Amino acid sequence: MIRKHLTVRNPHGLHMRAAGKIRLISRQQRCRVLLQNEQGEKAGSESLVEMLSLGAVSGTPLQVTVTGDNADRALAMIEEVFENGAGI
Repeated sequence: MIRKHLTVRNPHGLHMRAAGKIRLISRQQRCRVLLQNEQGEKAGSESLVEMLSLGAVSGTPLQVTVTGDNADRALAMIEEVFENGAGI
């Protein structure tokens, strides 16, 4: 299990495309990804609705927890999504 605090950098926040990429990464890497905001609300990567319901606007810090055999690789890919906003 790996935990890291990441900040949403995209001006549009954690939007549908970014959440979809996080879900795809977790599936491809066979990992479980859990996002948690500062209020303690959690969202699993298997649910786009849960991730979007965090209401993570630009500048929102989230704790990302990744479990699975490819957790290191998955976390690196998720960091890229947070930094580059999934291409938007």
